[in-house]
Amino acid sequence: MGKYMKRLAVCVLAAGVMTAPFDAAAEEADSGEEARIVIYHTNDVHGSLEGEDEGSIGLAVVAGLKNEDPDAILVDAGDATQGMPVASLTKGNDVIRLMNLAGYDLMSAGNHEFDFGTEAFLANAELAEFPILAANIYDADGGLLMEGVQDGNEGCHTVVERDGITVGFFGLTTAQTATATNPAGIEGLTFADEAETAKQEISHLKEEGAEVVIAVAHLGDETAGAPYTSAGLAEAMTGEYAGELDVIIDGHSHTVENDIVNDVLIVQTGSNLNAVGKLTVSVESDGSVHAQEELLDAEALSEAEPDSEVSAGLAEIQDFQNEMLSEKIGRTDTTLWAGSIGDLAPTRFVETNYGDLAADAYAQAGRAMLETVGTEEEKKLPVIAAENGGGIREAIRNGDITLGGLTTTFPFSNTLYMKLVTPSVLYEVMELSGSCLEGQDKETGMLLQTEVFGGFLQISGFKVVFDPAAETGNKVVSITLDGQDEPLERTDTTTQIMMVSNNYIMEGGNDYTMLADIPKYAEAGGELETIRSYIEEHLENGVLTGYAGTQGRISYSGGDYEPSGYTAVIRIIDEDGEVCAGQEVRYRVDGGKEQTGTTDEDGILKVPLSDGGHGIRVSDGESENEVYADNYAGIGLVEDEYRTIPELTVSVGEAAKQDESEEAGVQTESGGTDGENNILAGVLLLLAAAAVITALAKYKK
Repeated sequence: MGKYMKRLAVCVLAAGVMTAPFDAAAEEADSGEEARIVIYHTNDVHGSLEGEDEGSIGLAVVAGLKNEDPDAILVDAGDATQGMPVASLTKGNDVIRLMNLAGYDLMSAGNHEFDFGTEAFLANAELAEFPILAANIYDADGGLLMEGVQDGNEGCHTVVERDGITVGFFGLTTAQTATATNPAGIEGLTFADEAETAKQEISHLKEEGAEVVIAVAHLGDETAGAPYTSAGLAEAMTGEYAGELDVIIDGHSHTVENDIVNDVLIVQTGSNLNAVGKLTVSVESDGSVHAQEELLDAEALSEAEPDSEVSAGLAEIQDFQNEMLSEKIGRTDTTLWAGSIGDLAPTRFVETNYGDLAADAYAQAGRAMLETVGTEEEKKLPVIAAENGGGIREAIRNGDITLGGLTTTFPFSNTLYMKLVTPSVLYEVMELSGSCLEGQDKETGMLLQTEVFGGFLQISGFKVVFDPAAETGNKVVSITLDGQDEPLERTDTTTQIMMVSNNYIMEGGNDYTMLADIPKYAEAGGELETIRSYIEEHLENGVLTGYAGTQGRISYSGGDYEPSGYTAVIRIIDEDGEVCAGQEVRYRVDGGKEQTGTTDEDGILKVPLSDGGHGIRVSDGESENEVYADNYAGIGLVEDEYRTIPELTVSVGEAAKQDESEEAGVQTESGGTDGENNILAGVLLLLAAAAVITALAKYKK
């Protein structure tokens, strides 16, 4: 077990907080403790600092936790400086300022810390008043942060002393960063093996007297798809390093981790500040290390006192940004679907209307550029476009489309590249896009894989058919360009097609290495600016048109399944959360014609839909409460560990409105509208009054 004997307590979930079960033996052992410290930790915050959304905590509350215990240590495991507009509009600069105010003691670099390029990362590191650690990232001169970027920090490890305990921290960034951020932004950087780097850092920290050794890592579990997981790192601690690593504070996979692997406690809090980890570490007089994790969610922290300085700093930043972000671009009658729906992110494995819109915008920009710079022959080339599903970060709910909403969806400030590809290359691209597919239910069409892929492509200018059950490398059944009847030949290496995508994909991001070496033909503009311009061009009376549902560009026909309509199930509840059994409900699909259905005894409304994804909402004319159903994603079909039945709320007032509307319909069966019938009644009343007056006049005569 090495120098220190470990006793690591696994925690259980109770009332929103992970706590260790009572252990009498452990309680007795605790009596000999020498000292104890608390380490609060966050990961994958992605700019979710406000704490205004339900379930989100907010950075001011995190800072408040540290205020309550000045000896506590506060760390972050990466992906803090990119995501929401508050982060992306200043390339993470404002996030670092707020982390300074919150009193962070250190952080590791996540892959998304490099989304704005190495120079932006180094500028943020220089601004930080706490060490940023990236022990396995090197440039041509050595360790990336070793050249005096931060005073007193060489970017590999740091030692913190609290309450008599010396804790050594080192930072690791997944080597997957080489393909999980903009490759151009990390040009010249290399990522050393995570396990070998960890061993080196453990040795250095032991030499510096660390009693406790903690890796602050951005590796994640197996769902992140990284070459080295945090569990793999723990398992690699063998031989002389067995028992020398106490805890891995993890990030990257956006999961909750609280596991012991090879005597190493691995912890992670999910993402977007939906929880804060509270790691309690103690060292007894015999040198044994105890580590225990609690997960503190919004409910558990509802009474916590926010830090006033952080709140004021955030308010100042928001005031500066709000005028720009609140600018209204238009409206959409239907939700543009992206981001996470429950535990699934549809743009990462199925076609969505937002994906269609983004790809269409890129294709239009490419065609416009060809018209400007292309030869007469080049202007005749077919133009296609693709956007990686992981690049469409958030949905825009039906209602106003604002600059802030677009910035949240497209936070990376990418540039659109144009490259000439052949059918052979395009097949290779789409094989990678569909590589996460593992099978399909033959009755419903639901895809069966348990993992999704941020590199799954939303497309324009062509259609692709996948066989999810086929072997990897042979999942693409066909690719057919728009306007053509015959699919492209897989072996065609001569026909030219102009492809438009963001520079992240075009430079090999998400492992699209087949595109990286193709010379750039031209740049078609900025990603966000292109999306905004396209939306503005497709407004009619201020409302977005053409993207109510999906376009049928991506289909799946594995085994016996043939694309067809399906029936989604939606649970209807009232404002108190009670199911509405036997209730007549008016609803709209994709903002279309009003339809009527009746719930069953369990409050389930059955909604017939055409193949693919759709938005459904209660038909009250104003509601922004819209839910998503998709047979391929299984949302609206099944309820399991990844999916829940979508729920729509019908208010008591809304039910009354529907009843009144029905009564009004009976009273106005003449065919006119309510307004027209009221006018007609008034005219008839006037005519009747005139007749009475005339009769009275004759009577008087």
